Amino acid sequence: MFKARNIIVSLVGAAAMMAGAQAQAGSMAFMPRGEGMGAPMGFADLCRRDAQTCGVPNSQLALLGIAPAGNDMPTASLGVTGAHHFEGPAAAPLDAFEASLVTIQKIEMFKVAAVDDFVAAGQVREAADASAAAVSAPSWTARAERDQLKLVNQINQSVNRDVHSASDMDLYGQPEYWSLPKLVNGKLYGDCEDYALEKRRQLIAAGVPEGALSMAVAVTARGESHAVLMVSLKSGDWVLDNLTPWATPWQDLNYHWVERQVPGTAFWTRAV
Repeated sequence: MFKARNIIVSLVGAAAMMAGAQAQAGSMAFMPRGEGMGAPMGFADLCRRDAQTCGVPNSQLALLGIAPAGNDMPTASLGVTGAHHFEGPAAAPLDAFEASLVTIQKIEMFKVAAVDDFVAAGQVREAADASAAAVSAPSWTARAERDQLKLVNQINQSVNRDVHSASDMDLYGQPEYWSLPKLVNGKLYGDCEDYALEKRRQLIAAGVPEGALSMAVAVTARGESHAVLMVSLKSGDWVLDNLTPWATPWQDLNYHWVERQVPGTAFWTRAV
């Protein structure tokens, strides 16, 4: 089984490199891809405890982490303003997440916070989701790209407005913890990857196919590791960012791109 998994990773990496070469040979509107990489630790942890939010098929969960290590720097970008800090009693000791998979290298997992106090953002957004779903007709592929971008921008701006910036350390007592935004005293809080995951959830509810959406990790001009959501349209790859109100072509952002998820899978590839 171990050998078969490595073969699968090699094939995915080869296919990604071919796709990257095609992108480089043609339009740079689509982000070129390099060799396969391991998923960010926060993403791998999310998939093991919340498969629905992660969006990876259960059959691929065992493949997380067996490729060469990915970016292990916490995606903690909060932007210049708007960060929230919470004061209160120290967090209770957290149980270590027990790795049960055989990997080609030892991966130290982040400790997992208790989920009893977690309220998924979807539980307070039923009306908003219903409205988004209503505007998704006709089907996504039948809509003009102008209308697709209009929906994408509406959701990007709505999530940026509704979620307040707070670090994983403040919310969970950990340097890295990917999740949907957390409800605290009636308000939603999270950092960059939490914004991105909520946008992904709302876009899928509005009729955007999962195959058009992928998570990506970059380093900002401020030197912060940063996670965003990417949506692929006919015109290219667009970035939905908690630091920017409008969907932006990936090459127009002053970011150093590190890696990107293969949409709807456990696989990640280097961005080149």
